[in-house]
Amino acid sequence: MKSRIYKRAHFDASHRLLHYPGKCANLHGHRWLVEVWIEGTVDSISGILVDYNEIREVVDRLDHQIILNEDDPMVPCISQFQEVITTKGDPTSELLTVIIRDRINDLCSESEVDARVKRIRVWESDTCYAEMSHDDR
Repeated sequence: MKSRIYKRAHFDASHRLLHYPGKCANLHGHRWLVEVWIEGTVDSISGILVDYNEIREVVDRLDHQIILNEDDPMVPCISQFQEVITTKGDPTSELLTVIIRDRINDLCSESEVDARVKRIRVWESDTCYAEMSHDDR
């Protein structure tokens, strides 16, 4: 049976945009909101498409972290005191949609679950989000 599920999760994290000339070039934080729609085949034994807790765990890996471009000169300095999550490119909401989507899709593949992220939104604030759908690949 085919199905679609929806999960909403929050994480708090700081970032900065190394290649942006405005205020976001300064290290700052957000309460990020992630919305994800997953579509696929429900497991015939459990009746579950994807465990909501597994989606939450993907998002939780970003919670209370500093997320920086791997080329950011702040990385070596901050890494002396705490872990820094680095990205290939500036950690924009657009890039975070890709990172979270890919991690969820990888988990499904690793678990041999016939499911994929159909749509994902990452809200940076109450009024701004980036969205990607499966068709946008």
